[in-house]
Amino acid sequence: MDSRGDMRTVRELPGSTRAITLTRHLRHAEAEVNSQYLDEPGLRHLLDTLHPLSDEELERLMREKAIEQGY
Repeated sequence: MDSRGDMRTVRELPGSTRAITLTRHLRHAEAEVNSQYLDEPGLRHLLDTLHPLSDEELERLMREKAIEQGY
């Protein structure tokens, strides 16, 4: 866990490949990005583009069926 609250996980895969996963908590949500191709700075840049949705944005996306509520 770093100072921003991001959690980093690195898994070694066959063939000298690494899979990096970054998890960030955003208000009451959790965002996770992972890649075998992007490095950690690339994944952090992707996470930095995310922002928590307002209630209105969330309701609109659910009405448009762009996202679903799931457990």
